Amino acid sequence: MENDHQIFSKIGEDILENIDSLEEQMRNLQRLDSRFSFAQNNDYFLHLTKELFVEIGEGISNEHPESETLKKQIKEWGNKVAQYCLHNDVSLSTALQVIPKFREVLITTIEKKCLEFNLSLHDSFYIYNTFESLLDNAAHVFSHTFLHHHIEALERAKQEMQEISVPVVPIKQGTAVLPIIGDMDDDRSEFLQQRTLERATELELSYLIIDLSGVNTINTWFAQHLIQLIDALQLLGIDTSISGMRPELSQTIVQLGITFKHVSKFLTLEQALVQHTVYS
Repeated sequence: MENDHQIFSKIGEDILENIDSLEEQMRNLQRLDSRFSFAQNNDYFLHLTKELFVEIGEGISNEHPESETLKKQIKEWGNKVAQYCLHNDVSLSTALQVIPKFREVLITTIEKKCLEFNLSLHDSFYIYNTFESLLDNAAHVFSHTFLHHHIEALERAKQEMQEISVPVVPIKQGTAVLPIIGDMDDDRSEFLQQRTLERATELELSYLIIDLSGVNTINTWFAQHLIQLIDALQLLGIDTSISGMRPELSQTIVQLGITFKHVSKFLTLEQALVQHTVYS
């Protein structure tokens, strides 16, 4: 469209001249939504609110909204808002409403200016879409920061759960029990193998009972990792027995074509402990 820089410049000047009004509109929107209690009367959030309006106002007054400099500034702003929300334990559902609130206030201002300039419908859509694209930069970085944080939190929780799921329990000097509980996928089976070897070395074990009474099902991955674990333990000089091998588990193992011929097997953990006590 013709004279688009001039129009954007006037919109930018209008934003800068009416920052107080825009801030008040934001506060009014927040007051109407109880989820935004974290932002009300918070000096830093008020600073972030003003910062966005100033950056957009100055940016489009001095250069085009699609300039890389302005896009970079808006992305940095989106990251700061996301960090603020994460620091204040803002829920994801509320956080996803933050950028749309700013969008709502700015778009209202832009619509007024388009009417004031008597722009055609086509030119108005062009102005509108340009601002939408600019704010999308903030939304993208905001979402990415939030998502990355939650992925890291899930990974930490998964790691902690894995640690808990491999409880090598010492019974007496040199002897321990590894009770395995729940279903075992490939990742957990691999972690089980690695962590058990580490704990067995730390505890200076000579004998380990692997109890399967809490295992629901056995798949090929788990059976193979279990065999590898037993072989590795025996290479370290640690004798190993299996207890809790229920009929349905033994049938599955036979169907998978896997054998534990070189390992002592007991129906219950108690039997394994008694047998070890007798011969130790």
